[in-house]
Amino acid sequence: MRPSTLAITLALGMSGTAVAAGAPQLELSPQSPGASVTVDAVTVGEDAFVVVHASDAGGDIVAPASIGHASVAAGDHQAVRVALDHEVASGERLFVMLHRDTGTPGEYAFGPGSVDVDPPITADGKPVVQPVAVK
Repeated sequence: MRPSTLAITLALGMSGTAVAAGAPQLELSPQSPGASVTVDAVTVGEDAFVVVHASDAGGDIVAPASIGHASVAAGDHQAVRVALDHEVASGERLFVMLHRDTGTPGEYAFGPGSVDVDPPITADGKPVVQPVAVK
């Protein structure tokens, strides 16, 4: 890497702009009933959270409330386990979303009454989120 390219890369990284090798993404398989979700693969260009949101009776995401989260460092990750605050049953639909870590590092603060800290990561103007069925 040329010195000028390195300086630009470091400046972008220090300004809070994500420096990523690829677009942020999630890969999921159907989940088993229980008190955790395992995300097959996560790619993020910044420190982030993998957040699990429940669905309402109509199958739509319940947000900003969440039922579990796990911190991940910038990069590619496999088999990320997210502990949930309650067991989920067969037939439920969950939503797994990526959130930026913008507050106290490693402490997830997004939720009712606090949506300006640790906001969703977006790609093409939309949150990076994947629905997943509990089988």
